Amino acid sequence: MLKVTYTETGLCLEYCFEPLTQLLSDRVCTYACAQRSVVIQPMEANIPLAATLVNRLAWQQLRDFELTRCDRDWYEVTLSGLWLTEPPHEDEGIFMTELDARLEHRLLHLWAWSQQSQSQKLTA
Repeated sequence: MLKVTYTETGLCLEYCFEPLTQLLSDRVCTYACAQRSVVIQPMEANIPLAATLVNRLAWQQLRDFELTRCDRDWYEVTLSGLWLTEPPHEDEGIFMTELDARLEHRLLHLWAWSQQSQSQKLTA
């Protein structure tokens, strides 16, 4: 399962070994014990990938993802899943999705490489 945490400073993509149903159940129980409200709704999320990385890879390797060109430097991968947040319509929260494990690992690595590529550009 992939978990994307959206904060005011950006996003963090991580792989979770627990199935989506387990993580969702744990989160709901945590909110209930804390007596806090939580909003869970189906949603699509976009994960940025550096265009230089996407262009270097064969499109064949990325055929399982819906890719959209944002600008000359970035593509976005669109995923369907669940959005968890406290107040409705909040920009900060957690997006969770479950894909084939092979696809999840591929996307996680592509995202990590994109982040490294961007960091190297900023320090250069």
